[in-house]
Amino acid sequence: MGKDGEEILIGRIDDCDSDVRKTAQEMDIIRHRTIAYEYLCRLEEAKTWMEACLNEELPPVIEFEESLRNGVYLAKLGHFIAPDLLPLNKIYDIDQKRFKFMGLQFKHTDNINMFLQVLKRTELPCTFQPETTDIYDNKNMPRVIYCLHALSSHLFKLGKAPLIRDVFGKAVFTDEELDSITKDLQKCKHPLPAFQKIGGLLSNNSDNDKNAVQTALIELNNMLDTEKSITPALLNPKLKIKYLQNYLMDEYKAALKKAKCQKEEVAHNHSMNDSYVPDEYDDILTLAEVQGHITATNYKYFWKSLCTASKNNDTSKLQKIFNEDCIKIKNYNPNNLDFYCDVIQDILKNCKDIDIDNIGNWQKIFQNIINDGNLKAADHNDHKKAIALVNEALDVGTPDDLFNALTSPQLGLNFRIDEFAAPLLFEEMRLEKCELDKNLNESEIASTALSLMNIAAVSEAVERGDEMAVWKALNAKKIQLTGLRAHCRRRYFSALVSAMQVKVREGCECTLLTLEDIRDTVDMVNMKDDDNDELVEVIDNINKAVTDGEVNSLITLLKNPCLKLPMALHKEEYHLYMRTLKKVLQQKESQNLWYEDIINAIKDVNIESSKAKELTDIIVQLNSSILKNDTKGFWDALSSSALSESAFIDSSCKDVYFQMFSRALKKKGHHICPWIVCHTDAGNTLYIDVESYSYSWTTPKDFVPYARYLTKKDINVVIEKTNKHHINAYKQKLFEKSVTVFQAHCRGYLLRKLFSRHQYLQANEKYVVKIQSWWRKILVKRKYSTLIKMKAIEAKLKRERKQNPMVWYKVQEHKIIKIQALWRGRRARNAFTSLIHSPNPPLKIVKKFIPMLDFSTEDYDREIELQSLKSEVVQSIRKNQELSKQIDNMDLKIGLLVQNRIALQDVAAHGLKLNNLVKHNSMTNLVLNRDGKGPLMTVTTAVKGLKSLTKESKRLLDGYQHLFYELQTNPTYLSKLLFCIPQNKTNSFLQNVVLSLYNFGAYARDEYLLLKLFRFTLEEEISCKVSKPFDIISSTPLVLKMAVSLTRQLSGLNSLQTIIGPLVEKILKDKELNIETGPVEIYKAWRNETEMKTGQISNLPYSVTVEEALQYPEVKSRLEKALSQLKSVVIMFLDKITNSIELIPFCITYMARVLHRCLTSKFPYTPEKDVLKVIGNLVYYQFLNAAIVAPDAFHIINMANGASLTTDQRKNLASVAKILHFSAAKKGFGEESSHLRCLNPFIIECHEKMKELFSKCCRGPTLEEYFAVDEYTEATLLDHPHIYITVQEIVDTHALLIEYQDILASDPNDRLNILLDDLGEVPSVAQLASRDVTMVGEAEENARLEVCLALVNKFQAPADDMTDLNKLFIKTKELCVAIIPFLNGEHLLEALCIGTTKEQQDQYSEKVKRRIYSGQAKPDEVMTLREHIAKLRKNLQLLEEEGYVTREDGYQAVVTSIALDLCNKGKYRQAQRRALSTLIRTKQSLQEKTKYYEEKCKSYNEYIKSCLDNLHTGKKSVHACLRRSGKDVQKLKSKLTVKYSGSKLLERGVLLEIDGLSNSQLKNVQFEITPTNTNGVFTVKGKFMGVEMESIEVDIQDLLQKQYEGCTIMDMFGKAKINVNLLIFLLNSKFYGK
Repeated sequence: MGKDGEEILIGRIDDCDSDVRKTAQEMDIIRHRTIAYEYLCRLEEAKTWMEACLNEELPPVIEFEESLRNGVYLAKLGHFIAPDLLPLNKIYDIDQKRFKFMGLQFKHTDNINMFLQVLKRTELPCTFQPETTDIYDNKNMPRVIYCLHALSSHLFKLGKAPLIRDVFGKAVFTDEELDSITKDLQKCKHPLPAFQKIGGLLSNNSDNDKNAVQTALIELNNMLDTEKSITPALLNPKLKIKYLQNYLMDEYKAALKKAKCQKEEVAHNHSMNDSYVPDEYDDILTLAEVQGHITATNYKYFWKSLCTASKNNDTSKLQKIFNEDCIKIKNYNPNNLDFYCDVIQDILKNCKDIDIDNIGNWQKIFQNIINDGNLKAADHNDHKKAIALVNEALDVGTPDDLFNALTSPQLGLNFRIDEFAAPLLFEEMRLEKCELDKNLNESEIASTALSLMNIAAVSEAVERGDEMAVWKALNAKKIQLTGLRAHCRRRYFSALVSAMQVKVREGCECTLLTLEDIRDTVDMVNMKDDDNDELVEVIDNINKAVTDGEVNSLITLLKNPCLKLPMALHKEEYHLYMRTLKKVLQQKESQNLWYEDIINAIKDVNIESSKAKELTDIIVQLNSSILKNDTKGFWDALSSSALSESAFIDSSCKDVYFQMFSRALKKKGHHICPWIVCHTDAGNTLYIDVESYSYSWTTPKDFVPYARYLTKKDINVVIEKTNKHHINAYKQKLFEKSVTVFQAHCRGYLLRKLFSRHQYLQANEKYVVKIQSWWRKILVKRKYSTLIKMKAIEAKLKRERKQNPMVWYKVQEHKIIKIQALWRGRRARNAFTSLIHSPNPPLKIVKKFIPMLDFSTEDYDREIELQSLKSEVVQSIRKNQELSKQIDNMDLKIGLLVQNRIALQDVAAHGLKLNNLVKHNSMTNLVLNRDGKGPLMTVTTAVKGLKSLTKESKRLLDGYQHLFYELQTNPTYLSKLLFCIPQNKTNSFLQNVVLSLYNFGAYARDEYLLLKLFRFTLEEEISCKVSKPFDIISSTPLVLKMAVSLTRQLSGLNSLQTIIGPLVEKILKDKELNIETGPVEIYKAWRNETEMKTGQISNLPYSVTVEEALQYPEVKSRLEKALSQLKSVVIMFLDKITNSIELIPFCITYMARVLHRCLTSKFPYTPEKDVLKVIGNLVYYQFLNAAIVAPDAFHIINMANGASLTTDQRKNLASVAKILHFSAAKKGFGEESSHLRCLNPFIIECHEKMKELFSKCCRGPTLEEYFAVDEYTEATLLDHPHIYITVQEIVDTHALLIEYQDILASDPNDRLNILLDDLGEVPSVAQLASRDVTMVGEAEENARLEVCLALVNKFQAPADDMTDLNKLFIKTKELCVAIIPFLNGEHLLEALCIGTTKEQQDQYSEKVKRRIYSGQAKPDEVMTLREHIAKLRKNLQLLEEEGYVTREDGYQAVVTSIALDLCNKGKYRQAQRRALSTLIRTKQSLQEKTKYYEEKCKSYNEYIKSCLDNLHTGKKSVHACLRRSGKDVQKLKSKLTVKYSGSKLLERGVLLEIDGLSNSQLKNVQFEITPTNTNGVFTVKGKFMGVEMESIEVDIQDLLQKQYEGCTIMDMFGKAKINVNLLIFLLNSKFYGK
C-alpha cells in the first residue's frame, strides 16, 4: 500500500479513456475490481485499527484474513478490550510457532471462542458478531471484517478504543492484490456486508423511538454548521447522551464539527464511485460517534487537569477528577492520592510528547494510573513492614530471622544476601543499633548490609580455601582496607585461616571474621613482612662483618632486635661467635651466611658457653673439696653429668671414691700451674683457672702444660680404676644383707594376718547370731503376707456376687436389645449415607465411625514410615550420585597416574638406549635437530579421539553421554525429530540411530524405553496427521511398522512359531487338502483330469466364464468341498489364535492399547467396532497374516536346504489368510465373487470372535506394570547403561538436533538446549575418531568406528520438598482420630475452642491406660487430653500457614481426609503395603548399590595408593631412620630432601621468574623439596638468604590434574612462576626414577 503526492481519485477504477465505449466484459471486470478495491480498503482500515490497539505490526493486507483464522490476533484484541476476562496466558499458541510449523489446529478455536465471549461482554449487537466457522473455516471472512468495523465504533463510544479511519480513495493497491482479492470474493458464497450502514445500525439498535432519535441527531448535526450553541441539542432527552459537562460545550462543538467535516469528506469520496449506495448516516454523525467524541473530549480535558494537578501536587483536585462519573475506574483508594500523583509524573517524565489526539483507550490509561498507584502504595507499606521486621529480628530474633527479613522482596535490597553471612549481619547490625539507640532506617540497613556482605565474602572465601577469592574480597572498595601488598597475598590467606580457626575453637557465636579481625590480621602480616625486609639487610651486613673480621660490628649487628635471637649474647664468647661464624662460612658452598646459619652458630656458642661454665664450677668444686676434706661437696661434684657421662658411680661407695681421688691429687701437688685444659664435644679447647674460678677460650699468657689440679680426663681415669678394683666386692656384701632382712619381714606379716581374723570372730560372736535370726524373720513375714492378700481378694469377690440390682432388666433383656438394635440401625444407616455421599462430612458423623476406622497408630505409622522411606530413598540416591562423581574423579586420577608412569618408563627406556648407544659408539641412528640442539627423541603418550585422556575429549565424552541419556529416557525429543526430518531420511535414522540408541530392545530396560518412544511417536502422529480412524489402515504409521518388525526379530518369532507353526505344518503335511475356490480353475482342473483318464480330447469347452463353470454339477460339488475344508481350517486357526492371547508379544498388545486409547480420545464419537477394526489391522494383518502366507520367509517352519513350498500349499495358506483377514476387517464378498457370498455369515461369525481377541489386546498392562518400573528404578542400576554407536551416527545425530533445535526445545531453559550448549559446535568425524585422516579409506574407517558410551544423567536431583509437610498432615490426622470421640462441636475448630469436661478427660485417661496395657503406646509418649488438644492446635496452625487447611471452614480438610480413610480403608492399606514393599525393595537395592560404590571407592583408593607407592620403585626409603636404645625405629628426617638454588631451577627451566628479583639475585633464593609421610605429597619451602619466606605442600596428583587441564604455568608463593611440566619431570627424576 502506498500514497501518491498528487490528487488521485480512486472512486472509479478505469484504465481506459472515458469517451471510449466499453464492452460488457470490461464493465464487469471494472465492477469486480471496484468491489475488490472497496473491500481491500476495509481490510486496510481494520488492520490499521488493530495495529493501533495491539501496538503490534500485523501481516500485509493481502494476508490479513488468513492471519485471523487461528484467532491469536483476535484473542489479543479481546485481551485489549477485557484483560480480566481474557488474560494472555489463556491464548493458545500466542507466538504462533505451532501455526507456522503444523498449520491450523483444532485447539485454535479456543482463541476464537474466547474472543466471541469478549464481544458478548462488551454488548456488541448480535447482528455484527460472526460465527466460529466464519473465522476458523474461512466461510465468511468479510463478516469478521464487518464485525471489526462495528466493534471500533462501539468501543469508541465507550472510550476504550480509537475510531477506525477511512482510507477509501487514499490507499493504493497493486493489480496482483486486486486480482487476488477478486478471486477470493468470487469464491465467497455470502454477499459483502454493507459497511457504510454500520453507524445507522448502531444508532437504531436502542429500544427508543427511532424516528425521534434520528430527528434529534439531524438537529444536532445541523446546529454544528451554525454559530448557535449545541447545548440544547446535546441535552435532548431522546439522545440520552451521557457524561456531559457544561463547561466543555465549546470543546464538544469543535470536536463534533471536525468529525462531521471528516465524515462528509469521506462520503464525498465514496460518492464518486458508481457502486456507491447512499445512506442517511453517510454525512451526519451517528449517536455512537457523538457519544464517543464527547467521551474522548472529557478524557482529554481531565487528562490535562490531572497533569496540572500532579505538577502542583494538588491532591484535592486529583480526588475530584477521579470521582467523576465518566471516569469509570476500579479499586480507587483516596489514601493513595500521593502515589497516583507520582505515577502521573512518571508518565509525563517518560513520555514528554504525548499525542493526546491519537490516544484511543483513555479508560485504560486512567485505570492503569490507579493500578500502578495502588501497587506503589502496597509496595510502600510492605517496605515499611519489612524494615520493622529487620529491627524486630535484631531486637528479639535470631540470625535466621534476620536473614529472612533481609531477603524479603518487600525490603527491596538491590544486592544478594547470603545465608552464610547471617551470623555476622546479626552481630554487627545489632551492635550498630545499640550504638545508635534507635531503629535502623532503610539507608542504614542497606549500607550496613552491603558493607557486611563484602566483609563476609572474605570469610566465605577463607572457608572455601580459595586464595584468589580472598585476595579479591580484600581489595573490595566497600571494605576500604589500606596497605595491602600483592606479594603477601598467600600470607594474608594463611593468617585469616588461623584467625577463623581461633574463633571456632573459642566457641564464638559468630565464627565469621569482622572488619576489625581482618584489619588486625592484615596489619600483623604487613608488620611481619617489614621485619623480613629489615632482617635480610642485617644478614647482609653480618656477612660483611664476618668476612672483614670486625668483632665489634658483628656483636652490634647480632644485638639487632629484628634477628629475634632466642638467647642472649655472652660477653666472654664474643671471639667464639666470630670464630664459629667464620667456620660456617668456610664450609658453605654459597658466598653468604643465611639466617638459619647465624641462629645455629649463636645457639651452638651459647651451648658451649653454658657447658664451659658448668664444667668450670664442677672441676673447681671437686678439687677444692678434696683439699678441704669435704666429702659431701666432693660427691655432689662427682655426681654431676658433666663429669660422669660414660662412667658408672655407685653412691654407696662414697668413701672409697674420696680416698682414691685424694691420692691422685697428692701425686700432682708438686706442679705450680693453676690452669687446666679441657676439650668440648664441638672440638673447642677450654682453659680453666681453678684458683681464680675463671675460664678462657684463648691460651692464657701464664699457661704451662703441667697443671697442679685434676683435669676432666684425670677424673674419668680415677673413676674407671676405682670401679674395676674396689666397688664390686663391696656391693656383693651389701646385697646379701638386704635380702635376709626382706625375707624376715614377709614371714612376720603372714603370721600376724592369720591370727587376727580368728580373734575378730570370737570377739563378735553374739552379733553374728542376731543377724542370722533377723534374716530368718524377714523370710517368714514375706510368705504369710502373700497368703493374707489372696484371702482378702477371695472375700471381696464373694460379696460382689451377692449384690445384683438389675434383675428386672435381666428378664426383659432380649426385648430391650431388639429395640435398641432397630434404633441404632436407623441412625447408623443415615450416618453412613452422609459419610459416603457428602463431599464434606460433618464432624459428628465422622465421630460415630471413628471406632470402625481401626487405624489406631499402626496405619498412620505405616504412612509416616512410607514418607520416611521416600526421604531415605531420595537421600540414598543423592549419596550414590556423589559416590558416582567421586568414582569418576578417581578414575581420572588413576588414568593420569598410569599415564605418568608410562611416560616415566618411556624416559627410562630411552635413557638406557642412549647409554647402550654411547657404549657401542653407534650414534649414527639418532638424528639431531637442524641446529644440533634439543632432545634426541620425543616421548609422547598423547592419544587423540573421544576416549583420549585430555580435558577436551573428556568434555565431549561427558557431553555425548549426557545427551544420549536424555534422548533415550525422554522420548519427546526423538518423537518430534522423526516428524521434522525429511521422509527419505526417516527410515535410515530409525534403523541406524534410534535402534542403536536402544540396543535394538535387547534388554528389558531398553525394550521399556523403546516402547515408550513408540507410544509418544504414535500419539504425536495420530494427533497431527490422522483425520479419521481408517487413515491408520490406508497408510500404516512408520512406528507401527517398526514395532512389528522389531517384534518379529526378538520374542515375536518364538510366539509365531508356537501359535502358527503347528497349524501350518499340519496343512503342509495334508496331501489331500486342496482349497481351490475359483470356479474357472476348478473347471480347468476337472477337464484336465478327464483327458488324463480317457486319453481323448474332452468335449468340454476349453475356456469358460465363472457363470458357465458353475453350471456344471462337478464344479459345484468340488467348490462345496473346498469351502467346507476352508471353513474347518479357518476355525482351527481362529481357535488357536484366540486362545493364545498370552502368547502374543507384549509389544504388539501394548501398541494396540496405545492405538485404542489415542483413537478413542481423538474420535470420541467413533463406534467401538470401527476402532477394533483398526486394532485388528495391527494385530492380525501386520503381525500374523504375513507369517501365515509366507511361513518359510519368516522361519515359522523348518525346511530342508533348497526346499520350497509348492503352488498348492501356498494357495491353501493364502486362502486361509484371506478369510482371516476378511474376518478381522469384517469385509465380505460382493458381486465380483458371488459364488463366495455364502461365506459372509461365516466371516461375520469369525469377526465376533476376533473382536473379543482385539478387545483383550487393548486391556493389557501398562509399561510400568509389565516391566515393574517405578520412579526409582533408574537410580538402583549398579552400572550405567551402555550403547554402541558409530562416530558417524554421533555426528549426524548432533547435527540434526542442532538443525531442529528451535522446534524440539523452544524453551531456552530446556534440558536439551543446556546439553547442546555444553557440547558446542558439531565436531567432525576425524575429531572424534582416534586418528587423523591421511587416505580415503581411513576416512570411511573412522566413520564406521564404533564407540561404547556409558550413559549418565546430568540432571540427577530428585525432589523431596513435601515429605515433612506430608508427615505433619498425617500426624495431625492421627491426633484428631485419637481425640475426636472426646470432642463436642459442629466442626473441628469449634470443638477445639469449646474445651472438654472432666468426664471426657477421665474417659481419655482410661483409653490411654488401655493402650499402654496393650502395648500400643509407650508410657513416656502419653499426653493428657488438654496437652493433646494443644499439640493438635499447633499442628493445625502450621498446616494453615502452608495452605493445607483453612480456619474459615473449620479445618474441614482434615475431617474430610479422615472420612476418606474410613471409606477407603481397605484400598489405602493395600496401596500402602504395595508402596512400602516397593520402597523397601528400592531401599535395599540402593543400599547394595551404595555398598558396591563404597567398595569400588575403597578399591580405587587402594589402587591410587599402590600407584603412588609404585612410583618409588627403584628408590630406597625416602626417610632416614635412627635406632635408639629401648625404642622402636623412628623416622627422623627426610633423606631425599633436595635443595636447589633459584638460579639452578631457572637454568633447568623449572623456574621462570620471581616477582621483584632479578636473575642475579636468584642465587640467594633456595627451594627445598621434601617428601612427606603421604606418598605423592611434597613440602616446598622458599628461602631467601636463609630466611624462610614461604612454605607450601604440592601434590603430584594436583600437578597431573593441572597438566591434564592444559595449565602449563602455576603460581607458587604468590611470586614464583613455575613450569608445571618441568616440575613434574623434576619430581619424577629425583623421587620416582629407577
